[in-house]
Amino acid sequence: MKFVKTFPAATLVMIAALFAIFPILWILLMALKSPIDAFALPPKLVFSPVLENFTRAWSQGGFTKSFVNSVVICLGANILSMVAAVPAAYGLTRHEIRGRRTILVGLLMFYMLPEFLLIIPLYSVYQSIGLFDTRIGLIIAYQVFALPFAIWLLHGFFVEIPGAIAEAAELDGCSSTDIMLRIYVPLSTPGITAIVILNTIRMWNELTFALALTFSNAQTVTLSIASFRGYGHMDWGAMAASAMIATFPMIVLALFAQRYIVRGLTLGAVK
Repeated sequence: MKFVKTFPAATLVMIAALFAIFPILWILLMALKSPIDAFALPPKLVFSPVLENFTRAWSQGGFTKSFVNSVVICLGANILSMVAAVPAAYGLTRHEIRGRRTILVGLLMFYMLPEFLLIIPLYSVYQSIGLFDTRIGLIIAYQVFALPFAIWLLHGFFVEIPGAIAEAAELDGCSSTDIMLRIYVPLSTPGITAIVILNTIRMWNELTFALALTFSNAQTVTLSIASFRGYGHMDWGAMAASAMIATFPMIVLALFAQRYIVRGLTLGAVK
């Protein structure tokens, strides 16, 4: 009877997993095929794999530089967002701030705004102050979604920390900064880790800001993959190979960090 009850759920999970994995497997197969095998009809499932596409993808189209750009931008944007978000979330939690609920709702609404609404003003400002096509420009632009997301979630984590702990620390002579850094941040480490991971995944895959605010110097992997498309011609093998190279770090990050995501997003859910 237990098997009968769980079979429908297991079947749905397997179907969902198949739909999620199939595009990745198809791109991987295309990346390993020669041009003749890639366009064979019907599609070949048995073929001699080649690594030429990966070599060409890594050495052409500025992909290596774009890959490094994405790493630097994601690292810098995460550092900047957490440096700003931790004190902001702590202040919203520990101090009586007028309109706190309105601020939190506003952060959530701002996070949900379509990115293209901000492209024109950001483009104009960046052209004026020299931040167009720079890494620091994208790092700052990514705060549009990274910072509200971090503050909103961190506030939820900080609220779950008993206030008695902070009060006891105050009696022992700890300053507000000491309480934040020595109590709130360590106790919220799983949540902070989850925020960094989720923001990294979104930044790595982001296209709108990268397309509008960069040209060549600060190009990210998402734009570099599209560079294998030419006028009247597409290098499908190199494009598929570059997509797999760009996807691999996120797959590894998700596999190694999934327990932190679960712990972080459920922090304080069970008392």
